Amino acid sequence: MKTFFLTALLALFTSIVMANDRGFDLEMGPYLSYMDYSEHGDVSQYGVLTGVLARYSSYYNFSVLFVDVSYASDDISQKGAGKIKSVKNEVYDLRSMIGRALYVNNRYRITPYLGLGYRRSLLDSRGKRSSTSIEGYKSQQTYLYNPIGIEFQEQVNEAGWALGARIEYDTVLLARNETRLSAAEGYRAIETDLTKARGYHFYLQLQRLLNPDGGGIVIEPFYKYWQANDAEKSGLAANTANHSSNEWGVSLLLSF
Repeated sequence: MKTFFLTALLALFTSIVMANDRGFDLEMGPYLSYMDYSEHGDVSQYGVLTGVLARYSSYYNFSVLFVDVSYASDDISQKGAGKIKSVKNEVYDLRSMIGRALYVNNRYRITPYLGLGYRRSLLDSRGKRSSTSIEGYKSQQTYLYNPIGIEFQEQVNEAGWALGARIEYDTVLLARNETRLSAAEGYRAIETDLTKARGYHFYLQLQRLLNPDGGGIVIEPFYKYWQANDAEKSGLAANTANHSSNEWGVSLLLSF
């Protein structure tokens, strides 16, 4: 694992120093999604998230650099021993990837990439009671993961529509779930380190170019899936150690 990180960092540093800039893309805008999260023991969270996404892509002679930053926040529903509505949920995601752009007939760009990502999801229902009078709690999930994927992009030199896509597999390197229980439970914190987790991301990009410089509007439907399955955990920790989430959404971005 150490060798992998050193190799990746060396490749990134060498490419940036030696290559001449080919240009960059900057995309920013809001997104809307529906998230469905479930744990072992019939615990679930679901609802609509609203967020903002910023994506920077820099193209060099021998490499490509991607940086994605997103934040989402909204009130969702929590179901377990009863149901709690309007629970605050926040999701942060920061990713940096390097890749190599391959061009096919000067019309298509194919970019395999790999990198490092950090994801944090926070849910806080403290101060609320469920429909069965059970007190709420605070939980936080943190992933340090390795995104490995490929991007396809149609090249258009004049105003018009361009099609693109990303297909990605995420290997979770480090994962931790922390649950802080209610006052009735003495505010105990249950920390669970997960050893088996992974994710999949799929993006379809429809870009309307408004000028030859690449500025335009981007419509991007997406799907994200995360799963952790650690059968070695027991007790309350086993519930959070075995979980999965699905997220469907669409982003509306401006490209510069």
